[in-house]
Amino acid sequence: MKPPKPRKPAAFQRDAPDLPAAFLEAAAAEALLRDDDFIAEAQLVQGLDLRNRSLRSFRAQGSLFENLQLSGGQFGSIVWRDVRLTGCDLANVLAHRISLVRVEFIACRLTGFRTAALDWHDVLIEDCDAAYAQLQGGLFHACEFRRSNCREADLQQAGLGGCLLRGCNLARADLRGARLQDADFRDSDIDGMLVGLADLQGAIVDAPQAVSLARLMGLQIR
Repeated sequence: MKPPKPRKPAAFQRDAPDLPAAFLEAAAAEALLRDDDFIAEAQLVQGLDLRNRSLRSFRAQGSLFENLQLSGGQFGSIVWRDVRLTGCDLANVLAHRISLVRVEFIACRLTGFRTAALDWHDVLIEDCDAAYAQLQGGLFHACEFRRSNCREADLQQAGLGGCLLRGCNLARADLRGARLQDADFRDSDIDGMLVGLADLQGAIVDAPQAVSLARLMGLQIR
């Protein structure tokens, strides 16, 4: 009997945001605030300052945010669908629940971002600073991290199977208990990354990373 052929990982595919051909423009936050809810639909929002605001929800669909200032904000829920954020500041944001579908973060600041419940589908994190982000237990479906700083991020118990984490800084990031089948770490800095041997089953790494991980597991390479 011939041995079974090794299983090939499915080709990665992430759906980009479906943005409208034309946007409405909102001149001030008050135009999009309804009591304790912020709602944006088909909006081009530029330079809006919501720092340190506490809102029940932040909902957006088919919208583009540029230089949005959300640092220190607290939200009961963030629900975004078909959204792109460029040059935005979400440092130290606390969201009790965040649900994203087809969302892109480009050159955004996400340091210290915290959430209790995370469910992301087709999300791109590119050229972002997400150091110290607390995303433990999050569910990531077809998500892509590229050239981003995730140093000391907490991703314990996260579902990252099939995701791309390419060219990222994952030094001392905590991935203990994470599900990493077909997660692609190639070209990323994983120096000191906290992860268990069982967690790495099926993960994709390059040769230098394999040596680094072997040392991490206490293996002697001669």
